[in-house]
Amino acid sequence: MEQAHLDADRALGPFYARSGFTVLPPGRTTDIGYVLTGRPIGLGAGPGEQLSYRWNRT
Repeated sequence: MEQAHLDADRALGPFYARSGFTVLPPGRTTDIGYVLTGRPIGLGAGPGEQLSYRWNRT
C-alpha cells in the first residue's frame, strides 16, 4: 500500500477529500445524532478549525 505524505504548509482539506472524507467548510457542522442516537446532535469545528469525517459503511 502506498503511503500518503503531507507537506506541513499545505491545506489538509484536499488531501482528506481525495481520501474519501467529507470536508466541511470552517464553522459548518454535521448532524451525527440520528445515526448514533435518533436525536439531532451537531458536530463541528471552532473558529479557524475545519472538520473532516468519513462514515464506515460496512
